[in-house]
Amino acid sequence: MPPRETWHIRAMRTVTLTQAKSKLDALLRLVAAGQEIEIVEKRRPLARLVSPPPDKVNWNETFARLEAIWGKEPLPGRPGSQIVSQGRR
Repeated sequence: MPPRETWHIRAMRTVTLTQAKSKLDALLRLVAAGQEIEIVEKRRPLARLVSPPPDKVNWNETFARLEAIWGKEPLPGRPGSQIVSQGRR
């Protein structure tokens, strides 16, 4: 059985601001595991800790949108490789 303190935090979905300050590392581990935590002060919600949405980029759709805007021609301006190589000098 996990330590009592950890069990107590896992059972909560709402914590006070003081608790959040003192147990932020434990709360962030719970959020990373998928739990949402609401932080309240004087029974009023202040914030909600949630994990960020997964970073899913549909590159085929992105390139199709770029082609719809610019066509198949190269984008205006200098190529990115040229800008990077000049920045390294």
